[in-house]
Amino acid sequence: MIRRSPQQRRTVTRGGYYPPIRVRPAPSFETPFAHEDGADEWYREAGGQLSFDFAALTRRAEPIREIPMAPPPPAEPRPVASPDARRAAGRFTRTCLEILNGYRPVAHVRPLAKPATAHTLIDQLLDALRRMPVAPTVPRRQQQPELVRLRRLRISEPTPGVVEAAAALGTDARTWAMAFRLEHTSTRWLGTVLQVL
Repeated sequence: MIRRSPQQRRTVTRGGYYPPIRVRPAPSFETPFAHEDGADEWYREAGGQLSFDFAALTRRAEPIREIPMAPPPPAEPRPVASPDARRAAGRFTRTCLEILNGYRPVAHVRPLAKPATAHTLIDQLLDALRRMPVAPTVPRRQQQPELVRLRRLRISEPTPGVVEAAAALGTDARTWAMAFRLEHTSTRWLGTVLQVL
């Protein structure tokens, strides 16, 4: 319940007394006319403010000089592998997959590697076998499908006689990356570097 007390000239509510609300006129933000009161004072205060440069509206804009940009460098041609290099990389990848799936022993990579680097390739495959979900002990040709499958293979031949390849290998739960390098001898392609990550 709200009522006004005539003695105290306050608004009385259930919560207590509050002072009356006074409505004041809003200040004017427009420029007064010259004949109105206080115009002289307003114009005196506004005299030091920045003025608009109306001449800039009629001035002709200077043309924007475009800085010539150098043409982009020509893209280097991607080293495309020859058909013979592609076949060698595919054969090496299939052999590694068969070793990782337990269809071949690790020693079967030795004929595909250079004699000086064969032990490092075997060590890489043995380390990868230890990281497999189930260590393949017996061939699973009849028991179950391959554990490791080839998802993608990228092959390049940066110089004639040298192949660099990257393969994505995967199981249902995990993915590995395999990178290898093959070099062409007088008779065949042999692996020199192998990494399984």
